[in-house]
Amino acid sequence: MAVSWGLFLCNCRKTLALDPEKLVLPIAPSVLTVASDPESQAQEFAAHVERERPDRLVVSCCAEEKLFDDALARSGQQPLKVQFINLRESCFLPHLKDPDRAHAKATRLLRAAMESVETSESPVYNPLKVGASVVIAGEGPKTLELAAKLRDGIPPILIFPADQAAADGAERGQAYTGKVVEIKGRLGDFHITMESAANGEKSRQEIKAAQVVVISRDGSFPCNPRTGCHLLANPTGADLDRVAERIGELTGDFLKPVHVTYNAEVCAGGAAEEEACGVCITACPYEAIRRDPENHLRMKVDHMACEGCGACVSACPTTSMRFTEPSPQELYARLAALLTPSSRGSSGEPWTILFHCGEQGRRVLDEAGRRPLPYSAALLPVEAPCLRYVSEANILAAFRLGAAGIALLGCESCQHGERELLYQKLDFCKLTLGAFGLGEERLRLVTAENGAEAEAVGALSGFAESLAATPIHWDGRPLRSRGNREVIAEAISAFIEQTGREPGQRPLPPSQPFAFAEVKESGCTMCRSCANVCPTHAFKVDEKTQSLQFKHIACVACGLCENVCPEKVITLQREIFFEQDALEYQTVVQDAMVSCAKCGKPYINRRALETVEARVLSLESLLDTFSGSRRNLLRMCPDCRAVAAMLEVDKGWKP
Repeated sequence: MAVSWGLFLCNCRKTLALDPEKLVLPIAPSVLTVASDPESQAQEFAAHVERERPDRLVVSCCAEEKLFDDALARSGQQPLKVQFINLRESCFLPHLKDPDRAHAKATRLLRAAMESVETSESPVYNPLKVGASVVIAGEGPKTLELAAKLRDGIPPILIFPADQAAADGAERGQAYTGKVVEIKGRLGDFHITMESAANGEKSRQEIKAAQVVVISRDGSFPCNPRTGCHLLANPTGADLDRVAERIGELTGDFLKPVHVTYNAEVCAGGAAEEEACGVCITACPYEAIRRDPENHLRMKVDHMACEGCGACVSACPTTSMRFTEPSPQELYARLAALLTPSSRGSSGEPWTILFHCGEQGRRVLDEAGRRPLPYSAALLPVEAPCLRYVSEANILAAFRLGAAGIALLGCESCQHGERELLYQKLDFCKLTLGAFGLGEERLRLVTAENGAEAEAVGALSGFAESLAATPIHWDGRPLRSRGNREVIAEAISAFIEQTGREPGQRPLPPSQPFAFAEVKESGCTMCRSCANVCPTHAFKVDEKTQSLQFKHIACVACGLCENVCPEKVITLQREIFFEQDALEYQTVVQDAMVSCAKCGKPYINRRALETVEARVLSLESLLDTFSGSRRNLLRMCPDCRAVAAMLEVDKGWKP
């Protein structure tokens, strides 16, 4: 049954040039309210919703979401799937001088909002109880000032520098003298390692707390910031007020969202007792992922420690790590909705996807809408929890769907730490774009800090306006898969088809999770070890044709095949082939079955038999066993071999 929609459009007291007739939506809404005064018309909209009962709602208004939640609740229409969008600040104010482009962008943002409602999943939560213990470490006066600001019931543990007396803070709680050298754990369960010196000898002590504050003079800290771990460099009184308030907010009972789901079935963590991959462990800046103590070949996610940055999801080549919000399904549906050619206007218009983080990236766009700061209407925003969430699959999928360019907007200094993984993803995408002659300049990273919003907006706008239409046009076919490697394969296939080019081999650094498994055919026995351990089925044995086959694009360079191959004939070459053949299985070793010398039934492949014979018959101690009438024992199937051997025993042979 078709889904029905309700749409609330606010023209901000008729100050916006919003014309509903210029919006091209995939489904005509069953309830459409064009409002000038949301405070009075929200209830009217709710009444229409109650009467028409649409399945989904999209609200375009800069008023508080609570206004509509309350109105819908009073009409008895909650819970409904509702998507809120602010077209005033995302389209009509920053693109005031180009109303046609503003409407074209609004059309795409509304379509994306509708797709987001349709594909979003219900969140999953875990209960979390956070106690009232907090460690405050740092400069004496600031430490005492913050301790005094904490609400009653939160007695702090104070750690002063070695040159300050711990007794100064004794009346406010426990006090120590030393230096915090390491912080591990998460909100509600932090483990703080303090180093102190006495009589010329250093010692270490671990302190447990629900939250921790480190006040630094030079801006250096023993860990990355995370929820409940507050890092302050030369804080002002206002900074201390905010942290004291935040500590109080984070004390008590919570429902913590599950950001990442894990599918052990497709994990490349290892097989046959051989550990492999594990890139999610090194990618996580919060030590929220480790090998499962009950199965070291698989991973275990600590959902309480996870901060939802998405790095593990981007790093995982097999998509065994999957983000929940936005899920892959929601993200790709949004991209398709944003880039679908419009029935009005040219399908070759150079739209640019703007992936932005939920921190500084969002603040830049919010500031551009509020001030407003004019910028190119060709920029289509897609929010991610952090730029490290954005994978090469996401970027190449956008190009495959027809984006003229991809911009990434994030923090100058990311709170989740270094972005080496993101740079690796960007390098791979630039390599791919360059190989197909599409131009590396179609991909740009812009970072911003507070006060530099205008500069960031100007850089993004200049980038978008500099791009010509892409030669890659979306063929209308949806993405067949949401898995990272499958999405990359689809993009490469589209590039080959639409550019008419097969660029061939390109070398890669070891940091890139791609490889070509070179198999020395003359030494392969077709033992199937590689196919049995390959977590992505890059290797497989075709029983019908008796061939070992390899799909290059599926290889994630985990190294299992190389490690378990008993003949040592597999070598991983760190390279990628931009060729159609590399996207499908290709035969790397061809063999034939050998029939039993007794019954004629095929029972072993020729290469394996020849290897067994060569090894067995090279042992002098076994020459008598396979001599005379027993010469063909190895050329018989197991059943016939057993019968023949017993007959030889009956004749007096002693094995």
